[in-house]
Amino acid sequence: MSAPASPRLYERLRAPLRRCLLVTLIVTATAVVVAFADRHDQFVDVSRDARSSLDAKSLEVLGLLGAPVTVTAVLPRDHAVAPAIEAFFARYQRAYPALTLDFLDPRRELEAARRLGANLGEIVIAYQGRREHLTRIDESTVTNALARLLRGGDRFVTVLAANGERRATREGNRDISRFAATLGERGLAVREFALGTIDDVPANTAVLVIASPRSAYSLRELEAIERYVAAGGNLLWLAEPDQPPGLAALARSLGVEFLPGTVVDPLGLTRLGNPAYAVAVEHPQHPVFDGFDQTLAFPYAAALAATPNAGWDATTLAHTAAEAWTETGPFEGNVGYDGGDEIQGELILALALTRSRDDGTTQRVVVVGDGDAFSNAYVDNLGNREFGRRLVEWLAEDDALVDLQVEAVPDGLLDLEMWARMAIFVFFGLALPAFLLANGALIAWRRRHA
Repeated sequence: MSAPASPRLYERLRAPLRRCLLVTLIVTATAVVVAFADRHDQFVDVSRDARSSLDAKSLEVLGLLGAPVTVTAVLPRDHAVAPAIEAFFARYQRAYPALTLDFLDPRRELEAARRLGANLGEIVIAYQGRREHLTRIDESTVTNALARLLRGGDRFVTVLAANGERRATREGNRDISRFAATLGERGLAVREFALGTIDDVPANTAVLVIASPRSAYSLRELEAIERYVAAGGNLLWLAEPDQPPGLAALARSLGVEFLPGTVVDPLGLTRLGNPAYAVAVEHPQHPVFDGFDQTLAFPYAAALAATPNAGWDATTLAHTAAEAWTETGPFEGNVGYDGGDEIQGELILALALTRSRDDGTTQRVVVVGDGDAFSNAYVDNLGNREFGRRLVEWLAEDDALVDLQVEAVPDGLLDLEMWARMAIFVFFGLALPAFLLANGALIAWRRRHA
């Protein structure tokens, strides 16, 4: 007697049904995962040192933005480097979705490229009507460009000129053009201004800089400076031991006294080979020094003292060790502490002064007993350049940007010595092709004579 047909049919269909059910489950699960991923975008950086993610300071800059950012790559969308540009800015878009990336082909959209004022290969970043043009992209360059756009362009660091001051536009060793260039890279517009041409310091001055004048200011010029400070203007005063007279009234109004003589620091002799280099190692708790631990050097500096003055709060920004003293005699022979009118101890090299304005904001003044620290000859010594940049940014009241200095990736560029380049060329350009050619010839010879 034969078996029923239905069990046989079931046995034949069981395996296909199971396969069909399995495929259905896989497709359904995949669809669910895709739908979830589409709605809940998650990014996990597993690269070494999190190289595919933005630095914390870049995220801080993006957090300060309050409007859309448009990035335009002046390249055809099908250009070979377009995918790399998209991948780079995808990191910024993940952190700031209001950032958009567009491509502009200048060959097809010539008029649009002209309006943008960009050439082939440039990257243009636009924010609130302001633009930055970049010729290369890395995180340091792009983030600092965004920081510059945040500042706006309607306030200036005004450097006084015409009285023998250190010039922001001249390349002499005494001048401060390299320091000014650093400020420009950070989006701080630097300009020179001659008092006397106009009765008052321009109203759009964010920081006024008195950079070690060699000749005395006229009464009219002094009155203009004093009016600017009295009205709540922020000031950076780079003084010297031998500064010309005339600024004493300004010093008194700020509650600052300049001690006679030049600072001599044994630590400067030990570290830098010159006792006339005053060295500041320890730094106070202050916004200027957030994340900053570098040593500072002040060549041939004047020492300062804060005098009781109603309305101003003084904070020491830089000071020497206790072994330093003010040398009032000539720098000849073995210079040593002689007592008398010389003062030994922790000498103040830089003072920050603050007071409240009528509108509730804080007026800021910094007096430094040395302008050489930021001159072309010395600005690259130790942490001087970074310290000066931070000072000006704090004075400009850009507190949120003071310590935003995204460093370039240290190993992002392969720079080989000439011998290494030659070794690579000889191996890959000559030896390896010669070996492969010889090996092919040997194989062919063996086959013919097998």
